[in-house]
Amino acid sequence: MTKLLQALNPHLESKTHVIWDFNGTLLNDVEHTVTTVNSLLAEHELPRITSDDYKKIFDFPVVDYYIKLGFDFKKESFESLCDKFTTRFMGGFKEASGLMPDIELTLSLLKKQVGKQSILSAAEQTSLLHIVDHHNISQHFDYIYGIDTHYADSKIARGKELLKIANHPLNKTVIIGDTIHDLEVGEELGIDVILVAHGHQCSTRLKKHHDTVIEF
Repeated sequence: MTKLLQALNPHLESKTHVIWDFNGTLLNDVEHTVTTVNSLLAEHELPRITSDDYKKIFDFPVVDYYIKLGFDFKKESFESLCDKFTTRFMGGFKEASGLMPDIELTLSLLKKQVGKQSILSAAEQTSLLHIVDHHNISQHFDYIYGIDTHYADSKIARGKELLKIANHPLNKTVIIGDTIHDLEVGEELGIDVILVAHGHQCSTRLKKHHDTVIEF
């Protein structure tokens, strides 16, 4: 039993399909994300941020977060900034972004416990599959759903597609994520939500919106 699974288990009673967010939930990529975005900020002569700063301001849609950072889309478009971010992030993730502690064991144990696991991510599909394959965890998932752009749009539509193909009772399904957007997704899809406070938004923000926030 891992610490994460021990913390999750009281909220998993009767659940037989767990939908995981990826970045910040399974993938420990906050520091790499901050380093990457700071490289863009430096090019635009904007103030760099710390990880604590980042967790306080990161949000969906990501375009709003870029505005908070101070980017002027008249100087460089949001799409161009996102493309640069993705290229740099993907270029360095193997060295800079590992899985969260004990995630592989947690996924293995939980697969046996609940039966079905999926990934629902706001990452672009090809990039998502590349990272999942790099970490050799695809065998734990029945479905792996990203989105079709690098612009980290809402994943609600993809969530609806996932639920349709999974054809699983909503009251037996739960989503686990690290942002308020995961809560929004769960509410829109009509499924329970568990938020974890080890990712891209701080626990203070998460607890203002949801009662079930896991810290361990």
